[in-house]
Amino acid sequence: MSCPVTETQIIISDDGIKPFYQVSFSGPILNSSNYKIYVVKYAGDYQYTGKTKQTIGDKFRQGFAAFLNALEGKKVSGYGGYKWIEMYINTNEILQLYVFDLGDSCTDNNAEAIEAEIVFKIRTKYNRWPECQNEIHFFNDFENATDLADEILNRTE
Repeated sequence: MSCPVTETQIIISDDGIKPFYQVSFSGPILNSSNYKIYVVKYAGDYQYTGKTKQTIGDKFRQGFAAFLNALEGKKVSGYGGYKWIEMYINTNEILQLYVFDLGDSCTDNNAEAIEAEIVFKIRTKYNRWPECQNEIHFFNDFENATDLADEILNRTE
């Protein structure tokens, strides 16, 4: 099984997480209604791996809003947004973003299993967790998670 992928670059400013070369996040994978895995890297180092069913633009707007709320002491349900925002906001550093469409038969638990396998494989291969990974959830009942994680990790290296 091969997952379609989009690779792009992002930058973070006071205005939010934005594509570096475009006005907004556009394209079939970034705006797919399927579950997606996204991987953020900086200078070759893994920063974060996540999963979402939202469009990438919506997911990043939500994460950025939560980050701003946390700065003001207003965390919603304990969510403080992405840890990597704080590291790169207003630095003009360009981050690499990979987004993989998992297809219309993928479930939430399947996506979380793949996400966890990717994060674990990064830890195993590089002897460290992704820099800004806050948590992972394991679901052992999805047999293809390891194979898909291998494919995704190989395509982000």
